[in-house]
Parts: sequence; C-alpha cells; structure tokens
Amino acid sequence: MREWTCGHTEKMVDISLIDKDLERLAGVLNLYNAKQRLAVSGVLKHEEHLKESIANISHDLRTPLTVILGHLQLLNKEHMPKEQKRRVETVLNKAERMKELAEAFYDLSVLDTEQKSPQKENFNFSNLVMNLVTENSPALEHKNIQPEIAMPEHSVFLYSDRSMVERILQNLLTNAIRYSNGTLEIFLRQSAASKITFQIKNTVGNAAEIDVLRLFDRFYTADQSRNSSTGLGLAVVKTLTEKLGGSVEAELQEDTLIIILKL
Repeated sequence: MREWTCGHTEKMVDISLIDKDLERLAGVLNLYNAKQRLAVSGVLKHEEHLKESIANISHDLRTPLTVILGHLQLLNKEHMPKEQKRRVETVLNKAERMKELAEAFYDLSVLDTEQKSPQKENFNFSNLVMNLVTENSPALEHKNIQPEIAMPEHSVFLYSDRSMVERILQNLLTNAIRYSNGTLEIFLRQSAASKITFQIKNTVGNAAEIDVLRLFDRFYTADQSRNSSTGLGLAVVKTLTEKLGGSVEAELQEDTLIIILKL
C-alpha cells in the first residue's frame, strides 16, 4: 500500500472480501488511480509535443536568419554615413543574437526530450555538406576564413535521417567557425563498405585550455570568458550521432582541433 500511495506502482488494488464496503472502497481507489495515470500520460504527451514544436520552429528560423545576417554583413561593408553604419551594426548584432538563441532552443529541445525514431532516406551527403558551407559563407567571410574542402569526385550518398545529419553538420561547422584561429579544413571519404567519414579541422588559439575528453559534455566551453556559446552544440552532435548508430570523437594535434564523424 505504501508503494501505491507514493506512486511507485501502477498495480490496481485487489481486494476480494466478504466486506462489501471494502470492495467498493477498492473500486473507488482503482478508478482514482486510473484517472491519475491518464492525466500524467496527457501531460507527458503535451510536453513532448511542445518540445518538438520548439525544435521545429527553431530549425525553421535558422535559414531566414542566415540570409538576413548575410545581407546585413554585406551592407555593413558598404560606405555610408557614420550614423547609418552604427545602426546597421546594431541590427547585425541583434540578428546574430537571435540566431544564437534559436540554435540554443533547438539544442535544448534535442537534449531534454526523447527524440522520435530516425526517419531514414537516401540523400546526397556531398550536396548537403556544400549547401551548408554556402549557407555559412557570411560567417566564414566575417572571420576571413577560406575553407579547404577535400571530397570524392563522385557524389556520396547516405541512408539516414537527413534532418538529424544536417543538424550534426551545422553544429560542427558552427563550432569550427566560432573557434577557428584562421583556418578550417573539411575532409569527406566513403569506404568500400559505404561508411562515411567526415572530418573537420580548425586551428585554435587556446589549445592548452581544451579538454577533448569533455568536449561533448553539456554546457562545456573551453573559454569561460566567452558568452557566445551555450556549450550545447557538440553535446547535440554526440546525442544525434549515437541515435543514428554512428560515432564522433575529437583530438588535438598541437594547435589544431580535429573532430571525426563516422556514419
């Protein structure tokens, strides 16, 4: 009875006695228990639906915000009066903050809820990589980074959940661009067994402060003085990669951070 009253069991009360009053009481308790279970189930479903909606909205906001940022960055390079330039820079900073918040909402929704099973399809992995590099070109230009990309001459296809893979690649690119010390390299290879290896390398200015063993932990940031990162991006990469049956690891070679993704 203690487990039942504390909510540690879902078993119904079973009392079969001559005393009809006790049997009626057991019936009332069982009805109450059934209603409580139904209410809890409804709350959990609503919470999952809310988190999924937040994830979808955050994901959908990313593309228009990237376009807005690109045009603002181009506009900011134009010759204009000092007051107008100040206003453009203000809008640009706010747009960048909006994108960071949208990314953070999505990352939290991924980490704080059980995601639905991967919806696998066959898609062009090579094209996805190049599209994401193109979308992130304003951020690359802003940091004067010319990425070096090495890919097979033929298209590389992958049978997996496209949206999850896109999120993984986007987070890896965002991390590499944000902390790059001037260079960024992308390497893609497909083995004879059709397994894909995606490698992204960038030089860093704080190699001594990076703990590669904690790099994929939630809220971990190597540079505590920076407020531009929530420390969730790489945690999401690991969560989604494992859900897809892949692996991801990181290593440091002097001042170069290397992240290797296998799918």
